[in-house]
Amino acid sequence: MADRNGTAERAAGKLRLASRESFRTSLVFLIVLLFLFGLSTGFTRFNPIAALFSQGEFWNFIVSDFVPPSVGRLGALLRAVMQTIYMALAATGLSTILALFLSFPGTAAITRSGAINSAVRAFASILRNIPTLVWAFILVAAFGIGTVVGILSLIIGTTGYLTRFFIEILDEAAEETMEPLLAAGAAMPSIVTQALLPGAMPGFIAWILYCVELNIRASTILGMVGAGGIGLLLMGYIKQFNYAAASTAILAVAVIIIGVNLLTTYLRKLIMR
Repeated sequence: MADRNGTAERAAGKLRLASRESFRTSLVFLIVLLFLFGLSTGFTRFNPIAALFSQGEFWNFIVSDFVPPSVGRLGALLRAVMQTIYMALAATGLSTILALFLSFPGTAAITRSGAINSAVRAFASILRNIPTLVWAFILVAAFGIGTVVGILSLIIGTTGYLTRFFIEILDEAAEETMEPLLAAGAAMPSIVTQALLPGAMPGFIAWILYCVELNIRASTILGMVGAGGIGLLLMGYIKQFNYAAASTAILAVAVIIIGVNLLTTYLRKLIMR
């Protein structure tokens, strides 16, 4: 009996069974989540059961109108695809430059001014917390439709995200290198150019690649409000009830996003080795 108890205790130690407190906390969280779900569905008058059983109409619409995809306008589709990719790359490149300049005054280890640090962080927070689609609506109303509006909308949001990420990366790099180099008498410009930036560069590149992926997805949605790219072409097809061509555009969007996701994931793994 003692051997069995000892074996059970060793097995429990290896498996790290959850404590009763952890189980109760998870159960309470699940109950609260279900309550909020019920409250939300009641407030919005959304019936999940009715939505589940009404999917037949959706699939009939897809099969009858969207299938098979049309391949008659591949030239226009390819131009829109390239336009979407160029928009994402241009916006990410310009945002990287802006975020790099903003991250230096936003990093406490480089700029020893709490007011400046807070101002930069607050500015970046405003840029990234307002959805890119909202910026697109504002810019389309101001400048009209076109790829310039799409690029500007992406730049605003991406600059906010990259500024935050760059500041965090520089803060982490500064914790490891600043004090020894300052104690050795190194000057701040030398520390930044020869220690902080080289140490932070892999993290910078990883986040830049991630933003390229996000911007390609976002540029597709922005095109639907007139900001250019394949989204604008897709919206035009839908308004013309040309669902077969719209199906081809949707498949092209899926291929682009999956391909860019695979490429950026591979590059991030290659850089972070």
